[in-house]
Amino acid sequence: VRNAYPEAYKTILECGHFKGVIHAFSGDLEYARRFVDLGFFLGIGGPITYKRNEELRNVVREIPLEKLVSETDCPYLPPVPFRGKRNEPYYVGYVIEEIAAQKKISAAKCSEKLFENAVGLFSLTL
Repeated sequence: VRNAYPEAYKTILECGHFKGVIHAFSGDLEYARRFVDLGFFLGIGGPITYKRNEELRNVVREIPLEKLVSETDCPYLPPVPFRGKRNEPYYVGYVIEEIAAQKKISAAKCSEKLFENAVGLFSLTL
């Protein structure tokens, strides 16, 4: 969806409502709210840790934690301190720590809620 949020939003409206994740969300707060209002979750990955990505950190601060999921986008978009290297699934902890910092909650509490979000979104039985 990168660089095509208006088109993606329009297409979703035309196709009807369903649930899902806006993968590797990198849009602004306006589109974050639009997608969340349609019932989507925002996938937050490594770019939240990038120094110049204040807009994404603002999105994370403003959107309810209940509408976020963490992701790695492996092998792309690794978090700091691994930029320029291959991303790995176990780097998701860096993403969770940054989401927690923006929400002003513990990483443990954040991780627990993000896990619950994923279980509910994907209808997992554990």
